Amino acid sequence: MRQAARLDQEQKCGEAEQLYQQALTQGPPSPALLNNLGNHYFVCGDPEKARLYFERLVKVNSRHPNANLQLARLAVDRHDGAHAVEYLEQVSDAQPSTRMLRAEALYWAGKPAAARAMLDGVQREAETDPRLEYLYGLTCARIGEYGRAVAAFNAVLALHPDDFDVLFNLGRAAARAQQYDRALHVLEVATRLQPGNLEALLELAGVNTEKGDYRRAIYLLAQAKALAPNRPEIPLAMARAAQAGEFYGDAALAFDEYLRLSPNDDTARRDRAFVCGLTDARQAEGMKELDSYIHQHPGDPVGYHDLARLTWRDHPQQALDALTTAVRLDPKLAAAQLDLGWLLNRMGRMAEALPHFQKAAELTPHDARALAQLGACYISLDRNADAEKVLREALAISPGDPDILMHLGRDLMELGRESEGRQFLDQYQKARPHRERGPWKQPGMIESASLSPAERSGHEIERLGRDAATHPDDPELQLRLASLLLAEGRIEEAEREFRVLLTRNAEARTLHQAGRNLLNFDRFELARQFLERAAAADPAARLDLAAATYYLEGPAQALQVLEQAPATQEQIGDYLLLKAKILDAAGREADSEKVLEQGLPLAVSRPQIARDAALLLVRHGRKEQAIELLARAAVDNPDLLLTEAIVMALAGRAGSAEKVLKEIEFRWPEWDQPYLAHGLLLEKSRPREARQKLQTALALGSQEAAAVCAVGRLTSAPAGPSCVCANGLLEMLFPGCAPP
Repeated sequence: MRQAARLDQEQKCGEAEQLYQQALTQGPPSPALLNNLGNHYFVCGDPEKARLYFERLVKVNSRHPNANLQLARLAVDRHDGAHAVEYLEQVSDAQPSTRMLRAEALYWAGKPAAARAMLDGVQREAETDPRLEYLYGLTCARIGEYGRAVAAFNAVLALHPDDFDVLFNLGRAAARAQQYDRALHVLEVATRLQPGNLEALLELAGVNTEKGDYRRAIYLLAQAKALAPNRPEIPLAMARAAQAGEFYGDAALAFDEYLRLSPNDDTARRDRAFVCGLTDARQAEGMKELDSYIHQHPGDPVGYHDLARLTWRDHPQQALDALTTAVRLDPKLAAAQLDLGWLLNRMGRMAEALPHFQKAAELTPHDARALAQLGACYISLDRNADAEKVLREALAISPGDPDILMHLGRDLMELGRESEGRQFLDQYQKARPHRERGPWKQPGMIESASLSPAERSGHEIERLGRDAATHPDDPELQLRLASLLLAEGRIEEAEREFRVLLTRNAEARTLHQAGRNLLNFDRFELARQFLERAAAADPAARLDLAAATYYLEGPAQALQVLEQAPATQEQIGDYLLLKAKILDAAGREADSEKVLEQGLPLAVSRPQIARDAALLLVRHGRKEQAIELLARAAVDNPDLLLTEAIVMALAGRAGSAEKVLKEIEFRWPEWDQPYLAHGLLLEKSRPREARQKLQTALALGSQEAAAVCAVGRLTSAPAGPSCVCANGLLEMLFPGCAPP
């Protein structure tokens, strides 16, 4: 027994085991042998065998101090506080280490206040002994008293600044106390001391994930995976970090690896389906797997929430049904409540959306984005006083958030406090991301409800820039980089990246998409270079080439380009409506009318062509047909929705026009144009509200003479020369003095 105990101390467990087995053959085990066997298995990592021998010992001697202490420790490790307390009642030892064990037992027995009181009694003694202080820190960390643990480990670290164990436990406790900067610094030092320590790498990766540095987290997890390729929690952590960083393709691959190691984890299978659905290459696979998951787990609200996030754009009713199911299954799922409110608002059902925004804000009272969405909904429902209260709460949480500044500013404008409102809108103008044209086009429901577009796009531009530079053989990366810069209003940078794309070996499809993107932002000359190359292999590009030629050289040349190749079946509607516009511009009105009649019943996919055709109908006094065309084509396009509202107003449908304008103001609240149109619509019937809308448009940076002139008319200010041609809504469609 003495020889075996010595081997245990030397961690030679296998050799000690042989000696203990020999001792067991010598007859019934003595209490000393049972005690040593329990200690042996405890030290050598077999707690279940240790428990069996200690339990045999306490049957022989119910007050055996070591057996009861070790059984209490084993019970605490199982979080079985009740049994731990029973074992400790047999122990009279009052040493600090035993009292710390008692505190832990009390905590797991459901008596946290008593546990904290016992720790208070130990704390002063622990402060005089670094070994006890370290043990005190470990005890505090195990029961969730992370603030105490950080203080204890800090004190020990001051005496032993290069002790890996102290650094590691301090970093872990600081991370759980959400002291992420402290945790990051300490764990980086720890990993420099032991670069191959797996647990330290995992902790450091977790901290980087919490801080939003997903690239660094993935890098560290890759190192950890190389050290332990078969530990399933590593690819799972990598999948979570990649998903949070919006690297969805990487997340899907990491989930694949995790599910290879843990094939029975249905939750991970659900999450893999979702990230696959967010990729282009595996979208169908993701949708199929998510449908299968929901059929197998009809009670999981997250599955329905994920389904809505994948389907809201193309199948909004299906998404609405899924979100309704999600919140019915779990009314406390704040993200689903927020998204359901957002989707209902998007569908023009603002009153129905309100309770869901209210519930989301109630569940997450410190989420500034949820409060901002609730405030915006109140504004849409003309509950401006309620909106102000909520938005001021949001601003206190996130003082520089441009969306909150903008919502609060326009709300105060509508409350008639124009000077105060203008101050917030001025702050918004300084804080808002610069965009050269149009409103921010929201890329997705969750992003629009809970993320900052500037943060998202900044990270994406950085990533795409690096990826495009290292993969010059992938023109798609270059296209995505250039297009994102264009959407962000960084025009010079975008054009530079588009010119790089011209040097790459891109397919016709990629060239066509690049040309269309440039065309949408009025970069006609550069667009034509892409479209000429695309049209040589893809006849579908000829429509867009004709449009670019029209703006650069005029209708005659555009008509020649358009007629060089017949339209495909999919684009016949776009082809005929574009041709009607060009013929009209060329003075061939009869031909234009004939072609227009052929094209109107057909589907149209290009927003600009739909808008031009609608304006052509308005010019010929056919407003109802224009409204019908715009309603079919608008979907999520703010320019078409605004045009539809203006034409409705011109057709005498003021109520319908105002409903559409309110929808636009909610979905794209930073855009000045709907406020201008709203003000012009209300100018004669509700002049006070009209003035507030117009002032909001001006505060948001409107450069339109129509806004200044309308405010002048409402305040009886002298009209300037520019106001001769800025009288109302018609001029928003047809600028200038010439009759349409």
